[in-house]
Amino acid sequence: MGRSEAPSAAPREATLTAHGAVELALWGRPVLHDRSGDRRTLVISRLMRRTDGTVASDEVVESMSADPAALQDLLPPFGAVQARAGAVRFTADWMGFEHLFLFERPGQAMASTSALLIGRLAEAPFDHAGVAVQSQLGWQLGSMTILEGVRKLPPGHSGTMSEDGIAIDSADGGTHRSVASDAVAEAAGILRRSLNSLLDDHPDAVLQLTGGMDSRLLLSAIHPARRRGLHAMTLDVPGAGDVAIARALAERFGMVHDVHGLADVADLTPEEAWHACRAEATVLDGMSDPVALAAQRIAERAFTQGVRISGLGGEVARGFYYVGRVRDRPYERRDAARLASWRMFVNEAVEPGLLTEDFARWARERAIDEVYAALRDGGDEWFRATDDLYLRHRMQRWAGATDIAVSDLRVVINPMLDPAFLRIVSRVHPRDKADAKFLARLQMDLDPELGRLPLDGRPAPATFARPTAWSGAANAYRSGRRFASKASQRLRRGNRPPAGGEVLAAKVVEHWRAHPGLLDSLAHAPFLSQAWLSSVLEGERDPRPSAVALLTNLAVAGERVR
Repeated sequence: MGRSEAPSAAPREATLTAHGAVELALWGRPVLHDRSGDRRTLVISRLMRRTDGTVASDEVVESMSADPAALQDLLPPFGAVQARAGAVRFTADWMGFEHLFLFERPGQAMASTSALLIGRLAEAPFDHAGVAVQSQLGWQLGSMTILEGVRKLPPGHSGTMSEDGIAIDSADGGTHRSVASDAVAEAAGILRRSLNSLLDDHPDAVLQLTGGMDSRLLLSAIHPARRRGLHAMTLDVPGAGDVAIARALAERFGMVHDVHGLADVADLTPEEAWHACRAEATVLDGMSDPVALAAQRIAERAFTQGVRISGLGGEVARGFYYVGRVRDRPYERRDAARLASWRMFVNEAVEPGLLTEDFARWARERAIDEVYAALRDGGDEWFRATDDLYLRHRMQRWAGATDIAVSDLRVVINPMLDPAFLRIVSRVHPRDKADAKFLARLQMDLDPELGRLPLDGRPAPATFARPTAWSGAANAYRSGRRFASKASQRLRRGNRPPAGGEVLAAKVVEHWRAHPGLLDSLAHAPFLSQAWLSSVLEGERDPRPSAVALLTNLAVAGERVR
């Protein structure tokens, strides 16, 4: 949608309508039925659901007209657009999973589900701060993008575009902190209701079953009588122990279990690998890992699609970024720098040499500044701020981007992203979330029998629910080993590639070497080392998957910028 003198760049199949000074282009999703003839309402997500079931189209239409904030309790991803009387209103879910991008300058305003489309229409150059963050994290923070002037609609916000431009309204869809009465029982009730309703509406839904705690919780929230015949899937990743545990659980309850590996990645030609990664960079708007997503999509070809039950959200309930003794404490920028260096950059940052020396130094410091600012948005207490960093930034810009990127194949439902569930989690003190204590107690409330079975590489959840002095020492030992591994990884200046990523990245580079013109759009990028890039194309250097991911994103975005 846009307010501009520029011609529309929508696909040929798009429906174009004018609403005063605003032109609305719709494609790919049907317009909702509306008894009022003067409105056009479109749900841009494939999910339109609360804990207790599917939301009626009439409610969405009327809420978009009266108060979009009334839709803030829907499960993410959710987004909707409504055009009427010279204006277009838009909204996205409270977590920001549904991505809507905005651009405004004198005489021109645009909003779209595609940042790349806006970038092409606006002829937007690269945003150096966005590239800096992307080069270090592999994903974005807050509303940033890699295109100058293009920003993502913040979580829990709605907006209106009219002849006056874009006006943004906030809605209070965030978490609320108060004293928990019985957080475990409340959370268990939400998950049970959610899974029961989900299976009523979608009896053939497929549970993503791993050897970890999050999928175990979802299985435990399903009534034992409904587990027999339940569809489940497990991706067989080399080096992981998911398959053995998932298979044992499936056999225990009589589930229909599908297991497939990553073998198909090796069968791709270099050209096919490049086209796969390029396609993912496009749907990700150049702002997550297209190599990882391409490998995942290739592996997913063997699995049934449709409705998928996923365990995202558990990370927030166990303190994903917690390190050391958990107690209330303030923090400074150096704490953010330490977290970024040891927990974030180590996995995703591009290798030395890809960026020019000056830009690389600046990019690292700028990325730390942005991490620190994101933490500050989460409050003055360190551990709660790290929870907020994961929930309000990593979840929307990494998990959310991936969820909507695969929405052409399947509908992903994350019961633990229910606003009510996460409000409960936010009330739990960090010390009660650390070492998975809260999630373990939730597991024991949902199904004690499953809680006594070991996890992949870890003891049974029952061990974490009521820790002893010995189990506390064991947890500390495991944490120490994990961070020793991170330290070793940091010292050797390497990062962990995604499953199938090394094979796929190598094939992409092989295709680049045969067709170096594919990277011509990066020839004048001032932040890239042209000598390093030439050494890759000439076969003198084999870049890591993280570098291939960034270059793919930049090449795709560069086709659409000056």
